[in-house]
Amino acid sequence: MASKSRKRVRPGSMANLGIGHIGLKVNEVEASVEFYRNILGLDGRASKGGVARIPSGQDMLILHQKGLGMSGFHFGFRVDSYSKVDEWQAWLRGRNIIIYEDVTDEKYRSIKIRDPDGYVIEIFCDERTIAE
Repeated sequence: MASKSRKRVRPGSMANLGIGHIGLKVNEVEASVEFYRNILGLDGRASKGGVARIPSGQDMLILHQKGLGMSGFHFGFRVDSYSKVDEWQAWLRGRNIIIYEDVTDEKYRSIKIRDPDGYVIEIFCDERTIAE
C-alpha cells in the first residue's frame, strides 16, 4: 500500500547549472544599459516594460526599473523545461518553503523563494530571445 506522505525526491541539483542570471534594481534602465555598454563593453539594450537583459558569456545581467518586481537583488538558476520548474515547486512546497512569486508566460516559467537571509532565488525556464 502506497503512503500518501511519501517524500518527493529532489528534482536534481543546481551544482552544475551555474547562476543563470543576476537581477538588479536600477534608477534608470537606459542609463544603466549605457554604462554597462560604454564602460564595460557589454552588449545589451532596454526592452519594453523597464527591463534590460545584458548577456555576459553564459550568464545574464537583468536590470529592472525600480518599482518593478519584488526585490532589489536576486539570482536565478535556469532549468531546461517548464516541467522542471514545476518539479522544483512541488519539492519545495513539500518542505514548507514559501513560493513568493509564480509566473507562467508563453515563453517564461519562474518561481521565486527566499533563502534564510531573505535573498530572492529564482528557478526559471526562459525560452525568449535576447532581442525581445
